[in-house]
This record gives sequence, structure tokens and C-alpha cells, in this order.
Amino acid sequence: MIERKAERRPAAIQGAALLLLAGAATVLLFPPLVRPASSPQKQFTLDNGLRVFLLERNSVPLVNIVAGVNAGSKDETDETSGLIHLLEHYILFRGTDVRSGSEIARDIRSRGAVFNAHTGQDAAFFDLTLPAEHFLFGLKNQKEILFRMKIEEDGLNAEKEVIGEEIRQIEDDPFRLGQALVFQNLLAGHPYGRPIYGDPGCLADLTAGDIERFYKRLFVPNNTVLAIVGNLPVDEMEARVREVFADVPRGEDPPPPPEFARPPSKTVEIERELDISEAYLFVGVLGPDYNDPGQYAADVLTQILGQGIHPMMTVALKNSRRAGVNSAHLSYIALKRAGAFVAYITLEPSKISVAKRETITFLKGVRRENFSPQDVLIEDRAAAFDLLESAKNKIRFLGQQAWESGLGLASSMAAHMLLAGTESEIDYLERIAAVTSGDLRKAAGASFNRDAFVIVSIVPRKK
Repeated sequence: MIERKAERRPAAIQGAALLLLAGAATVLLFPPLVRPASSPQKQFTLDNGLRVFLLERNSVPLVNIVAGVNAGSKDETDETSGLIHLLEHYILFRGTDVRSGSEIARDIRSRGAVFNAHTGQDAAFFDLTLPAEHFLFGLKNQKEILFRMKIEEDGLNAEKEVIGEEIRQIEDDPFRLGQALVFQNLLAGHPYGRPIYGDPGCLADLTAGDIERFYKRLFVPNNTVLAIVGNLPVDEMEARVREVFADVPRGEDPPPPPEFARPPSKTVEIERELDISEAYLFVGVLGPDYNDPGQYAADVLTQILGQGIHPMMTVALKNSRRAGVNSAHLSYIALKRAGAFVAYITLEPSKISVAKRETITFLKGVRRENFSPQDVLIEDRAAAFDLLESAKNKIRFLGQQAWESGLGLASSMAAHMLLAGTESEIDYLERIAAVTSGDLRKAAGASFNRDAFVIVSIVPRKK
């Protein structure tokens, strides 16, 4: 996740974040966990199409309200690249036809609330965490900013300047620039391939009319989900939600999702120079999408290769003196119509060519690896480290962390409702537990045994 802390804003409002290519398990995209039967929950849909999930959680006296809108960079065109990012800024920091942006900030701050927003390829999320006694205020605040935005040219131009500075920061950051270039080229020609932060030229030309048309078409209840986790009885939460949101008019039917992404036809290599001392290497390849059963094996494989304890790829590359690797990691992200693995490596600038070859050679060889003592001869099992079980344990730990975060739960459920198109829970940990070594080899073969990769090198500027 690329995150911007908005220091120009009141302290109670945290900065917007861009969901580009995060670590293996960003909170927003962590599939929902099965919740204990002792935790009351409810799902329903209002007559206007707003889908709602409620979970009572009494460990802390807070309520977490996450609204997810099925509107992302996938809904832009080449002429409106960056529109959803600009709209997210405007909703987060500007006013409505009821209150100004400063008034909204004042009201949020006075109730001890924290507000944030996130933009991605598939969706935009707006979350609010506040004391449970202010739940009704929180619902009304979310309704107002989502469905009663008022666009003014002055505010729009101010946000364009802020986003322009964000883009300059991204282009000066080797890690964020490398990730962005991988996605743009791995998904070139697909709606996901447009930069989430936007094209500077397009942003400059966007008008209030452009924003308003996009907003009125997509920011409607039948294109929105609401996930709430908090210290209130479910029946009370439901009554308040119906009271606040029932009168929002239904909009036109939402647009269909994009086609599934296809892998590039040939390897793409890109090099950029920055004022840095070490080199950054990124190797990207398509993986399973959010609704592909292979995503569970992909999560486990990511832990084994580049996230967990003594990850295989990291160890292999760092032990290679020829590659000159300082650090190596692997991430996996699942979108509605695409997924991606990205290896990211820091290394000596002179070793880029060697590291490229060794990284790809390693990835292509993963489909022949052993991951469990059950994969080797009986006499060798006592000395074999159980990579598979170790990775599953790490994911169980991450799952427990997610359960302990009310905001994490609400965010993951909102994302699941939009990406899976259903409120039905996924028994994520049960599916992780069922992953076998054979599943890992199959996943590795499907994704890594390709002739087309996207390779991005960020190197020190030549003097």
C-alpha cells in the first residue's frame, strides 16, 4: 500500500492511501475470516440496493464503519486517468451541500473519530472509527460525504495540486515507482493497467463536470456496500442503518466488471534512473484473481518464497554471491479480474543482469521444489524443514491479528462483498489449511513457468 500522511489536514483525519501493489496481505484485501458463533452478525440489502454487513464485537468501545464503492481506476478512460483518485481526495477533504470540508473535519475531531480513504483498481473505501456512542453521527457523516458531495472549482484545483505533488513523490521513490511500473506494464491494455494515482496531463484537464458525471453514475447505493463492526447490538445497528440510508435514491445499474486480464505476449524490460545508491529490481508475473481457488495456494506460496521465516527465494538469492542481493521479497495481490506476484530486490547496481537471470531461473524452478517432509523419502524426513506448515502457521497468526482489528474486519468484509460479489463468508483459514505441496507446485507452474515477465530496474543516475 502506498500511503500519504496529509500533514496539511487536521490530526484527526489520516491521509489517503493508494492500493497499488502491497505486501502479501494488505488489510483491505485479506479475505474475511470465519467469525465465532458467539459474535452476532447480520447481512441485508436495503430497497435502494445498499448491501450491509454488521458484526457485534464488544472487546473495545468503538464502532468501525467502512463504505466500499465499486469505483476504481478500472472505470476510468485514457482521457480521465486519475479521476477516482481526485474524487477520493475531494470526498475526503472537501465539503458537501450541507457542510464545508473544515466543518466536517471539526465535527469528526470533536467526537474523537479517525477518518481515512483508500483508492484501488477495483474500488474506493471510506472508513470511519469512532466511539460507539457516536454511531448515529458516524452513519450520517458517511451518508453525507458519499452521496451529497458538492464540487467547486477552487477545491478541485487545490486537490489537483496536492495530487501532483504526490505523483512527484512516487516518481522519486524507487520502491513505489517500481511497483507502479510493474502493474502498468503487466496489465497494459487492460483497465487495471492505468496508474491509480493518475496521469498528470489528464488530471490537469479534468473539470468539475467530469467529476460530477462520474460521481453521480457510480456513487449510488446499489453500487456501494457498508460493513460495520462495533460495540453495539446488531439489531440497534440495523435499525440505525435503515433509518439513515433508506431514503438515498437508487442509481442506474452499475457497469459490468472488466474482462479477465491476460499475460503479456513477451517479456517487457524497463529501466529508470533515480538519485539512489543501490539498485531496485522488480520481476512481475500474473497470478490468480480474487475468486480463483488458486489464491489460497498463492498466499501460502508467497509466505514460503518471500515473506516468512527464512523464505526460499530470499535465501537463494542472498546466498548467490554473483547476484549481489541485499534483500529480496515476494508479494501477491488479488484483484477481481487479475492477480499478480511481484519479486522485489535490492542489490548492487552492477549485478542487475545477473540478478534478473537468477530470479527468473529460481521462480521457474519452484514447481519442482519440495515444501513438506511428506515430499521426500522417509529416511530423509527427520531432517526436512516443513515449509508448508510453517507458512500456514504464519498465515494463522496474520488471521488472528486481523480478527483483533475491528477496522481490519470491516475493511476486509467490505472488500470481499465487492470483489466476490457476495456477503457469504469465506472460511479462509480452513482453505489455507487444506493447501498441499501439490497445490503449491501447481500454482508455481501456472504463474512462474512463463516466457513473459515484466522486469523493472531502478538504478542510480549516471554521473
